[in-house]
Amino acid sequence: MAPRLACSSPRALSRSICANRWIATKSFGDAPFAHTWLTKTPETITTDDILSSLSFSPAKDTTPLLLVTPKFAHWLDPTDEFLPKLLGRLYTGSDPIYAVAAIVDKLPNISAFPMAPSQTSAAFEGAEPEGLSLLVVPQLNVQGKAAPPHAADLSTHQIGLRLAHTIFVNGKESTLLGMRWTWDKTAGDNGAFALNDSVDLTNCIVKTSSSVADIQSTLTLPLHPVGQRRKVISSMGNILRQVSKSTDPDSVAPMPASTELEKELPRYISENNIVDQRVSVWALIEKPTATVSCSQHGLLESVSHGGKLHRVISGGGGWGKKQGLLSLDPEIAFPGTAGKVELDHLDDLFSHNTSKVSDLPPPFLDGLVGDDLSILSQVATEGDFIQFYVSTESTPSPQDESRQNNAPSDAISYCFGIVSDAEQLDTHPNENKALASLPNTFGALSEKGITYSRSMPMDEEQQETTEWGSGLHTKLDIPGCQVILSPAVDSE
Repeated sequence: MAPRLACSSPRALSRSICANRWIATKSFGDAPFAHTWLTKTPETITTDDILSSLSFSPAKDTTPLLLVTPKFAHWLDPTDEFLPKLLGRLYTGSDPIYAVAAIVDKLPNISAFPMAPSQTSAAFEGAEPEGLSLLVVPQLNVQGKAAPPHAADLSTHQIGLRLAHTIFVNGKESTLLGMRWTWDKTAGDNGAFALNDSVDLTNCIVKTSSSVADIQSTLTLPLHPVGQRRKVISSMGNILRQVSKSTDPDSVAPMPASTELEKELPRYISENNIVDQRVSVWALIEKPTATVSCSQHGLLESVSHGGKLHRVISGGGGWGKKQGLLSLDPEIAFPGTAGKVELDHLDDLFSHNTSKVSDLPPPFLDGLVGDDLSILSQVATEGDFIQFYVSTESTPSPQDESRQNNAPSDAISYCFGIVSDAEQLDTHPNENKALASLPNTFGALSEKGITYSRSMPMDEEQQETTEWGSGLHTKLDIPGCQVILSPAVDSE
């Protein structure tokens, strides 16, 4: 199982981390604290560079959650000085401190955070940066599940993030740690926090709070339509067999599923001078009632109303019964996240008083994820509509100056997404130290995939209801795609 992160936004935003996934879910009530540090020169950054920009002193009974990129993975080692210094900077007193830390692939660039400073130097252009992202929330808002011996979302906005592959960094497939720190008065000159216990986690859920009106979501999908929107004529599981030959929604005359792609992809590659002749293709699956255009705005509208994006894994060519088939990725969520999840508060986790059931809403509606492969793998059914897209080079989303100026100074922006180019090498224009310190920001990027879910209460006039309506729920693995949750502000 892989850790993930999920963010949700009506009444509860909670973050969930698993051994390969970190889930952040956002609901708004208690005011959290967040800070992100970005750098293209990680080798030059010291612990003092990070700690010197922290002036926040959280209340007792809070828990820090720290995401670091692989270049800073060694800072999570119990023998390193960083974590004790960080906790000493944040907290005073002798009470035990619980903390959660995870390693992610990358962090979003400065332009991803609407509340970040507008100046973006040349040092932060290009590949996504390394760095750290810190979030502090009430201790009771954090629940986890210990991994056996040997990394969301709640309603309204949930984001699930697969964590970094760290087998060559620390020998673990992925890194998600729950920690308990206690005050050692004999350490150093005046005492210091020392690691008392540590446990690998498979899941972690964190709740923050606010009302529905307090959050605005921005979804970026760098995709370009190829071919026309057609009706699904026949399919089995995740295998698409036939689509309509005509774009007339009432037509049922069939043609092999790959026919149009076999013609349109070479044309697209030629017209756009794609050197390596390779492009990745996604299929948008919509229900028969959907009536959305193939434009970028139409794509976002469709996904927001339940359309599912599935990567085309293989297909085309072949002969006989296999001719023209397309294989689609059936996954729309990470395994093991459906329904009630048995999670524990950190104090119970370390006292072995476990096996509680999370009181958070399920990240996805029943039947959409889980162990029932017959349901999960049925990607498209007869009568659904399908539109193919190819990935395009992503461009940074422009910042809205009015939002920066009007948003509360302590409001937090969240950004999660997919690394633009996992194979791109970091290039340092110079060896000078470069560090961007971004208060009130939190986020991370994955090389492998995120899930995004957004749902609304059945009755918007009864915000306390526990019943949730259907909405957006899909997996996103498009290079450069992003989900940004930022403070909503008055247009005045």
